Amino acid sequence: MSVSPDYKDYSAKPPGTEAAKANSLYEFLRNRVLYDTILLPYGLLRHRRLLKKSKRVNDHTYTCFLRGPAQLRLLTGPVLDFIRPQGRLDITLLACSNGAETYTIASVLRKTHPDLDFHIYASDLHQSMIDRAKAAEYSSDEVLHSVYMTEEFLQDTFLAQGDSYVVRPELREYVSFSQANLLDGETLRAKFGQSPLVIAQNVLFHLTPEDTASAFDNLVSLLAPRGVLLIEGMQLDLRVALTKKYGLSPFTQNLRQIFQETRVHTPPHWWRVYWGTEPFLFWRKDRARRYGTAFKRDEGTSY
Repeated sequence: MSVSPDYKDYSAKPPGTEAAKANSLYEFLRNRVLYDTILLPYGLLRHRRLLKKSKRVNDHTYTCFLRGPAQLRLLTGPVLDFIRPQGRLDITLLACSNGAETYTIASVLRKTHPDLDFHIYASDLHQSMIDRAKAAEYSSDEVLHSVYMTEEFLQDTFLAQGDSYVVRPELREYVSFSQANLLDGETLRAKFGQSPLVIAQNVLFHLTPEDTASAFDNLVSLLAPRGVLLIEGMQLDLRVALTKKYGLSPFTQNLRQIFQETRVHTPPHWWRVYWGTEPFLFWRKDRARRYGTAFKRDEGTSY
């Protein structure tokens, strides 16, 4: 099965430092005032109906280099402080797509924690994506369409070769890629064992509620007794229910900023696609679970 490239509608742009610099006043008024405020009641109703009837797909991938700087700061700060790595930190990353998130995390960890010994074991359902990730060579459109891209990250992560960007060889030593199915728990556990950091982002919203529950069970089974699960990109009601079921507690640092950054890939009229998400709503019950993207499990947690 071929996989639709998520960068097909993007074009390379000069790296900036903040998403706000890429947004015009018109875009702000359209997105935040019109779609996320005036039309919010309509959007919530339509999206709820869409989630009940929409057919999910597994031949589309969304990924991006340096997609969420605020979540990366959470990872390199509070998350690592909680994990307290002893020896090598093994990281399991599911649904790695073309490798953009894998190499981003490796680059940022190497930059912020140069003495940390770590390895990322990444996998994807599609062998074509594994092959792309292993090749570690990307077009400018693939690398530069993030609104958060910086020159510093480019220098730390890539070597420029003509019109292409090639991941630095010393960075590639921190990662490995293999094919795996998120719904095949037995194989996942045999292949990866348990890890203090498990990552599966922008994939669970492509699954039915039933499959999401099964996949979530598999993710938790891969989590060490003291560990952290990163799960950006899933149906919000299910995130609340499943994190409660398994006794996972959300990290609350910069909750709103991290969540808002996760919405940059969705269209302004987010209710038209099942992977779209509502804006951050302060009045929502269980707000931290609903909008959190990182959850921790401490030793002794039972469910």
